[in-house]
Amino acid sequence: MPHSVPTPTPVRVLAIGPAPAGPESRGGMATVMSHMAALTDSSVTVHVVPTYVDASRWRWLWVGVRGMLVSSWLVLAGRVDVLHVHLGHGGSVARKALPLWSARIRGVPALIHAHSFDFAGWYREQRPTVQRGVRWGLRANRWIILGRNLADEYIVCLRLDPNRVAVLQNPVRIPERTASSHGDTLTVISLGRLGRRKGTYDIIRAASALTPEIRTMLHIHLAGDGEVEQARAAVVSADVADVITVHGWLDAAASSQLLSGADIFVLPSYAEGLPMALLEAMASAVAVITAPVGSIAEVVRDGENGVLIAPGDIDALVAALTRLTTDHDERRRLGTAGRETVRGLDIAEWEAQLVRTWKSLADR
Repeated sequence: MPHSVPTPTPVRVLAIGPAPAGPESRGGMATVMSHMAALTDSSVTVHVVPTYVDASRWRWLWVGVRGMLVSSWLVLAGRVDVLHVHLGHGGSVARKALPLWSARIRGVPALIHAHSFDFAGWYREQRPTVQRGVRWGLRANRWIILGRNLADEYIVCLRLDPNRVAVLQNPVRIPERTASSHGDTLTVISLGRLGRRKGTYDIIRAASALTPEIRTMLHIHLAGDGEVEQARAAVVSADVADVITVHGWLDAAASSQLLSGADIFVLPSYAEGLPMALLEAMASAVAVITAPVGSIAEVVRDGENGVLIAPGDIDALVAALTRLTTDHDERRRLGTAGRETVRGLDIAEWEAQLVRTWKSLADR
């Protein structure tokens, strides 16, 4: 009888970070964690242990402490082949130090997947003793960072070996259908945590500076968690309630529905990594207005596949909104070019690159 070929044992990956996207876990990191949890490649198994949720203080503390202890125990018990750490800054560093230390003790290869929008800024504000502790706590075999400029910042701050650092931009699913508006009024949307960092109040100020003619041609939807009530108050104070609706946080289905009818996406942020909402808008062929911060300028090129404005430049934001509202051909051209750009970020290739990285670490 012919001998059967044994099935290779899957590589056991432990992913720690925010819980997968849901009411208690929002933002780009949570979306990435959802993508990893849903990965179906038979050569790997991905086990997710949350270390962070957007919840009450006690729930947040419980999830953080439990996540640190459970992930460390799984590593020390020999149930993990690769530790995949999703990292922000601040408290995220403290939550990941113990599992990373456990991996070093057990000889389990560790990969740090850095998502912070301002890790370098946070790090440079710390005392030298804290900086040394951060460098010690964040030792890993491999680093994945969202963009080239951000990678260079991590290399300098943490004195990383450049050969152990790879750039992997966030993935996006390319929908079969592109977005299309459902009425005579153009739909402008902004998705993300509401507040100064995302440029929420700049959008409100820009709306108040639009000419009466342009104001009748568009409606702006702000959706996200964060400073929801403050944003609503700012809308009333600026007398733009006829132009702007503040929705607060929307679940994935509601966000997708809003995006499907959008004409323009605007995110004039002051600091970013590589926003998932921006990539999703481009994938839907929605013309984007954003700022060249973080890794955004590595994807969006001004005048080619979107409009880039300096953070805080209200006049430029007003001009961009006016131009894309009145110039249908330009809006369509930028939207189409944006969709073609992010085809290279399709989630299938992202998953394949992660699997290759995990296997190479497990084979060490």
